[in-house]
Amino acid sequence: MFQKVADQVSRFLVGGLFIFSGLIKLNDPIGTQIKMEEYFEVFAVDFGSFFHVFIPYALEIGMLMIVLEVVLGVAVLIYYRMKVTAWVLLVLIVFFTFLTGYSHFLDKVTDCGCFGDAIKLTPKESFIKDIILLVFVLHLFWYRKRYLPVLRTLEGHAVIGVVTAVSLFLGIYAIRHLPFLDFRAYKVGNNIMQEMIPEEQPVIEYIFDKNGEEVRSQKYLPESEGYTYKNSRILNEDKTVAKITDYAVSTEDGEDVTQETFE
Repeated sequence: MFQKVADQVSRFLVGGLFIFSGLIKLNDPIGTQIKMEEYFEVFAVDFGSFFHVFIPYALEIGMLMIVLEVVLGVAVLIYYRMKVTAWVLLVLIVFFTFLTGYSHFLDKVTDCGCFGDAIKLTPKESFIKDIILLVFVLHLFWYRKRYLPVLRTLEGHAVIGVVTAVSLFLGIYAIRHLPFLDFRAYKVGNNIMQEMIPEEQPVIEYIFDKNGEEVRSQKYLPESEGYTYKNSRILNEDKTVAKITDYAVSTEDGEDVTQETFE
């Protein structure tokens, strides 16, 4: 009984998450291209300059991975050629876990782009997500020889072929036009000036020590009352950064006239 439950949970969780992640990125392949270029630049510094060779092909490499995510997600749901699918799944999730772990522990690329601009995850959150997903992928991999395909061979081939073709079409269409669902800061209709204003002002929590006990307060407590400052943190950090932080207008002489463009 437990085996069957574990099989179904792993199947639908891995399949559903891969499809969702792929479709989100398929909505904006250019965003994935930018992330791939960031990683290649960092790898060129840390591991070798030969990674610069891949930068011109970042879009093609990104598209290949995106389509592969969607196809693998569908393949898992229908148990399509699981002996092969499980191997590719394992290789891909290990690769993703390496990227997110690299970002988290070395603080190199602060946004892996796992879910595009739709859902922003910190490197730590992305790494934890991949570690959890890896557990379920390992379950599928371990029992890969036991799974029977949901569809007959020709039907399975047809489904995978159609999914691949549709994914490629959607990706190419999004590249040549705008994303179907635009989550970007500069999407059509956004007010740039409003997007440059943070949603909230920082709410700071101060951490003090008093008589050996930790005291937390949103007010700075005076040393004259026995409080010793230790640390502080922003409680609403995710809402204190504006969606647009890189907009600027300047003259040929370098004079900043950004504010004047809104008047």
